[in-house]
Amino acid sequence: MPDDRTEARNAQLDRLKDAFDEWYNHEHDRLSDEVTFLKSVLRGRTGSERLSRSNTTEAEVLVVNDIESFLSG
Repeated sequence: MPDDRTEARNAQLDRLKDAFDEWYNHEHDRLSDEVTFLKSVLRGRTGSERLSRSNTTEAEVLVVNDIESFLSG
């Protein structure tokens, strides 16, 4: 049967868990926001995303043309 010390310890552990969960959620949100911001900075700075999209589009056109010319003989 739990005594007063056990109940006090359990209450402290519950408060500690709640505080940790709150801190974790706050840190997780903060770090996610930071990742989003840094990705946007890199996209704007290097233009790598735009270049990648452009290369993919050009490659797609070339592949489709090659397949069509192969199939048409």
